[in-house]
Amino acid sequence: MPPERDLVAGVIQLSNLLMRHMAPVFERAGVTPQQWAILTAIAGAEQPLTLAGLARVMLVSKQNMTGMVARLEQLALVERQGDPQDLRSSRLVLTRRGRATVDKLRPAYEEWRRGLGGEISERELAAVTRTVDRLIERLQREG
Repeated sequence: MPPERDLVAGVIQLSNLLMRHMAPVFERAGVTPQQWAILTAIAGAEQPLTLAGLARVMLVSKQNMTGMVARLEQLALVERQGDPQDLRSSRLVLTRRGRATVDKLRPAYEEWRRGLGGEISERELAAVTRTVDRLIERLQREG
């Protein structure tokens, strides 16, 4: 039996494995799992997000998000549009190509995600998801 993992080390290892196993789902479209997460965050937002708003959603610094969004702009998947409420700010929107990429990849991603648990029950996966959500909320409160 393998030794017990420290929670933090286990979460980092799980994240690495998820990224590695998820990458083939997105390779055909030329996007990474991180880029997919950004595209779906923009696609799922009720209103267009600013760079700072997207950074908050993705739980990364604005500086990190700037580089990630610049790459998505180079791929013609995202564009910045002026914010009529704040001329110093811009809002991020999917281009036609970005929307088509999300629409094309979503079924393959959903199928991959459904098969993720394997022999792990839906109930167990739901419990892990709730626990991860609580940990994220707790750490966000700490700033």
